[in-house]
Amino acid sequence: MRCVPMGLALAAAILAAWPGSAPAGDPARELAEAKRLACAYTHGIHAGFNPQGGVSIKPPLDPNTPGLTIDILDRAKKQAVLEEDDRETPGVLGESPMGLSVVARYADGGLALVTVFPVYSGASDSFLMVASHHEPGTMPRMRQRYGLCRLAEMPPPAAPAPPPPAKKGHP
Repeated sequence: MRCVPMGLALAAAILAAWPGSAPAGDPARELAEAKRLACAYTHGIHAGFNPQGGVSIKPPLDPNTPGLTIDILDRAKKQAVLEEDDRETPGVLGESPMGLSVVARYADGGLALVTVFPVYSGASDSFLMVASHHEPGTMPRMRQRYGLCRLAEMPPPAAPAPPPPAKKGHP
């Protein structure tokens, strides 16, 4: 049995009862029921091989790097889509007590692995996330990015196409 100092136990009890100090939800349940997650990157690195076989690490990720969205299509069939900028890539969904992962292969042969953990970041309702990208090429490049994901609403259906312009002139 682990012994916890009384002051720490009291502080933990006060923080747990304090309004707004921690999210009320169960992160594992919320992640297991999520249909869509919007993710933003907060940290990351870029790396690449050089012709001599060494690895060069590029400067840290710009925090303004656009994030991604995970659209969970069908849990039974393990189908999900990674949405990044204007690119949608089908992926394979994996779920376990460790979290939710999506593996996707891009049209150019590159791979992405995104894992969302059933853990809130501090007192927020954002889940911790890590994304690894392996880009093909004569000198392969890798990216490891870290960030946060939140439950997201499904996008509204696309607006109907406008009617064609009326023809001018005589009938």
